[in-house]
Amino acid sequence: MYIKKKQLNKFLNNRSFLKLYKDSKQLPAASWLFVTRNRCPFFDPQKNPLTWSFQTLLNNHLYQVEDFVVVDDCSDDYTKATIDWLCHRYGIKIKYIKSNKRLGCSGSRKIGLGYTKNNLVFMGDDDCLYSKYFLLGSILTYQMLKEQKPGKKIAVINFPVYEKSIYPKFTVKRKDIGKVMLDKTFFYHEFDKLPLEYIKSPRYLDKSKVILQPIRVDTFKGVNLSDKSLILKAGNYVNLDMWPSSYSEHIELSYKMQKKGFGMYHQPDPKISCLHLKYGNKTRDKFDRRYYHKKIKGLKYTIGQMVDFAQKKRNNTGGRMSDDEFHTIEVGSFFSFYLKISIKLGLEFARNQYKIFVEEAKVFSTTPLKIIKDKQKRRSIFFVGIKKGIKATEIQTGKNYQKVWETITKELANK
Repeated sequence: MYIKKKQLNKFLNNRSFLKLYKDSKQLPAASWLFVTRNRCPFFDPQKNPLTWSFQTLLNNHLYQVEDFVVVDDCSDDYTKATIDWLCHRYGIKIKYIKSNKRLGCSGSRKIGLGYTKNNLVFMGDDDCLYSKYFLLGSILTYQMLKEQKPGKKIAVINFPVYEKSIYPKFTVKRKDIGKVMLDKTFFYHEFDKLPLEYIKSPRYLDKSKVILQPIRVDTFKGVNLSDKSLILKAGNYVNLDMWPSSYSEHIELSYKMQKKGFGMYHQPDPKISCLHLKYGNKTRDKFDRRYYHKKIKGLKYTIGQMVDFAQKKRNNTGGRMSDDEFHTIEVGSFFSFYLKISIKLGLEFARNQYKIFVEEAKVFSTTPLKIIKDKQKRRSIFFVGIKKGIKATEIQTGKNYQKVWETITKELANK
């Protein structure tokens, strides 16, 4: 359901964070981990999205992280020079680690966690613009949630990421946010939407009714606050360097955390969110041009100008790639995840994905700009993805899955 701007006002206008800050106990220290790849194409640091992400964080109100870690996943641009400029310009220290080979986000996060000083670690995309109370709201959410749920092991709190938008555009039922149906090999994220129930009857975490009540979820995504000790106890992020982009990284880790009984939550509050520029990718997400000239304190460009910069197609930045590669990796990496759990789930996913992607031409992500209309091309992408998924799983497990490949091709190749 589409949200009207006036329906959002009650969530956006109550910004009494100062009172919450004064009334709170000593806030815990936190680190910030960025994984980046070719997000600094310009010699002028102020033109680079990594700079914009840092600037929005450094201009956050009432709370700052204690240390920054940046893992550079084999960039060949001005990343190191931009990091040096940020340190000099803002008087901060940034631990910079450059990988000698492509690891992807998951492998890079696995390494980066080892360099963070604090147990609480923020992770965020390097092409996001963070709201001015993002850090404080996140830490307060964690602190109050811990107080209200003593003894509970809270591993991750996920935060809303709006694609080229300042606010959520749609609602969805609370039960459909961050839901994993393992037996059906299907999951919902829906983290960019506001819980439908909160429109009529908002639930708040604090007595002052400033911060919304988080939702218990089964999985999470890339902008979050995590308890490092619990992440490590669950087995840490998975090495997925066989894939150019690690689409399955969060469902892989969340599956391990669920087995340990660790809690994952989503904070749906629009005040504690970020705008995702989707740098290097002209997606189907629409930017509301009414906010084109809106300025963010400390940044040289307007939001609209930054969105325009981000629209230029760049296949060598972040996890960007062609639409065909995107679909291949999405099919293959998720197939591999389910196959590692059991052959039964792997086959179930393959059958479901064939029906959804090949036969019905459905794509749930907005990242691909166009839907592939040619069914034979969709079939080809599907089988390439499955074959790569077989190979990846064999590498990770040391097992032979050729009979699985034979079963899938025999069952689906002639459909």
